[in-house]
Amino acid sequence: MKKKITPKSIVTNLDAIITGTTLTLCVFLVNLNVVFRYFLKSPIQWTDEVVTSLFVWTVFMGSAYAHRKHSHLGVDIVVNLIHGKSRTVIEFVMSFLEILVLALLTYISSQYVYNLIYSRGVLKLTLTDTLRIPKWYTGIAVPLGFGLSLIYQIFFFLRDQLHLFKKAEEPAEAAEQEEGGAY
Repeated sequence: MKKKITPKSIVTNLDAIITGTTLTLCVFLVNLNVVFRYFLKSPIQWTDEVVTSLFVWTVFMGSAYAHRKHSHLGVDIVVNLIHGKSRTVIEFVMSFLEILVLALLTYISSQYVYNLIYSRGVLKLTLTDTLRIPKWYTGIAVPLGFGLSLIYQIFFFLRDQLHLFKKAEEPAEAAEQEEGGAY
């Protein structure tokens, strides 16, 4: 059965849509330039610049998508050996550290984009070499990717903490019911 495309599904999967689109355009432009360079002996000058920009978008939006889908590689050998409360504490600390690192990366990459637009507080756009378009068009993908990952991680962190809170309440409620229950 085909899934219906709705505005909500587009917004929900925007990171995946951007990743797929930019990767498809990268592959198309690289192959087009190969044909022009080796068969027609006339390379397209601007494709390297555009493909590099599209690749940056692919990497950082793809990273956010992978974060949302829990598809990033992880080494959890030590964590899998630990059980009970210790594991919960380690997972809490690791999730919190991940939020801090993503927040820092988002902040630093936002400063980078700001510096592509302003120089010492004065508007001075840094332009690309061939097409002379503002470099921030490419650079903005970095804080967007880290920012989306940060939002996803905060959501996962809060969801996990709420789940643990509900889990901790269940035994207390069961004990009350055994003693006669609440009125």
